[in-house]
Amino acid sequence: MNHKIYMLLLACLSFWGCSKEFEKINTNPNAPEQVDAQFLLSNILWNAANNNAVDAWNAGNFLAQLTAKHNFNEIDRYDIRTNTELWNKTYLLLNDVKSLEALAENGNQSYKGVALVMRAFLFSTLTDLWGDVPYSDALKGVSDDNFSPQYDTQEEIYTGTNGILQTLRDAVTTLEASRNNLPIKGDLIFNGNVDQWIRFANSLRIRYLLRVSNKINVAAEMQDIVSSNLIMQSNLDNGLVPYLATAPSQWFVHTIREGDYSGVRLSNTIDSILTNLGDPRLEVWFKPTSVSQGAGMPTYKGIPNGLGPSSVGQYDLADVSTLGAIFRDQPAGVNAVFMLYSELQFALAEAVERGLIGGTAQMHYENGIQASFDYYQTPMPANYLSQTDVVWDGSISKIITQKWLASMLVGYEGWFNYRRTGFPVLTPALDNVNSDLIPVRYRYPDTEKAVNPTNYDAAVSRIGGDTYNLKIWWDKP
Repeated sequence: MNHKIYMLLLACLSFWGCSKEFEKINTNPNAPEQVDAQFLLSNILWNAANNNAVDAWNAGNFLAQLTAKHNFNEIDRYDIRTNTELWNKTYLLLNDVKSLEALAENGNQSYKGVALVMRAFLFSTLTDLWGDVPYSDALKGVSDDNFSPQYDTQEEIYTGTNGILQTLRDAVTTLEASRNNLPIKGDLIFNGNVDQWIRFANSLRIRYLLRVSNKINVAAEMQDIVSSNLIMQSNLDNGLVPYLATAPSQWFVHTIREGDYSGVRLSNTIDSILTNLGDPRLEVWFKPTSVSQGAGMPTYKGIPNGLGPSSVGQYDLADVSTLGAIFRDQPAGVNAVFMLYSELQFALAEAVERGLIGGTAQMHYENGIQASFDYYQTPMPANYLSQTDVVWDGSISKIITQKWLASMLVGYEGWFNYRRTGFPVLTPALDNVNSDLIPVRYRYPDTEKAVNPTNYDAAVSRIGGDTYNLKIWWDKP
């Protein structure tokens, strides 16, 4: 009997020890269950900014005709497809944003304010590219066992009780109340400066209010923001993540193969405008052609957007400008940009001219031009503002054209503003495959048809199809 009791005790002790050892062995010390807020924030900011810059290079600049492409140029010819990769990456980042908000609930509320800003930015990217998208039901897979989210209308996404505009209002309120909190660690944009985050959030509000201003009355809210003066004050407030000179934080074009880099060229559209204005930003954004450099007479030449196989052979590519040194030769020559001070100034100029806010439109317009030149560390010619195609005359087209120039590599902003205003006037890509129509949205990812068919079908039925040419809510007349 004693022997049996001894063996039973030994078995129990062994089981207890093995259980502890099992738990220890099967716990990965390199994959903690809860990530510190600062590391989660850095991950969100870096990936969101980098995604915005990479997509600007790969798609946004082509659709806005800021650049052109001579090979592998499906997007430049308007076969833009679905961009499933950006859809997935953005929703994954939004899950991280949700986690950051949860971490901040019982801690440093500044993190929550920043998380709300990023939530608004990321959802605006989704809805401005696709239109109606999963919003109120999104990110509830684990928490609510809802892996088939409904699609919200874009109007609701922007203006609803928990929409983008309200999210940014809440972000500002949260940040203003958290000025005396612990510092924001892991902040790659403003190094923990809460006031700059407030100015950035309010500047994004101006961007999005202007974007929907053809649909709702935004004047009172815009004026309140401007009157508070809690908006970007200079290029020191630019919302961006700097690329670094060393891996893994370099600008990706610095290391891609030569063919991928040299496939992107100067577009005739931007060439004609920059050359006509004698705009020295041409020399920053592009290089003289190889032929002209060899002849000792550097000149810049573009190509039409959307060259097909038969058309591209008509051009001597050695006599067409590639992108400038900042995009290739310098690993930290550009930044991953969310929003620049110049954009805010152009937005304010348009808002004044349209009677949405008080102020002096000419001042904001000229401030915006100067800010763009300063951002690229390029002196503005003394006669630049007095030229016929630049001098202030109250023209919305001039405001948007300069805003378009300043949107180089800023996500899809040039394309968004063209869609909203029709400026600058763009000619459909030469050999396009979209019936001479400039696209106005991406198609939904094919995976949505497979994994979320009921809600996908409902959304497609509501908006009238799933093509590149269906205007989204804020884009409709």
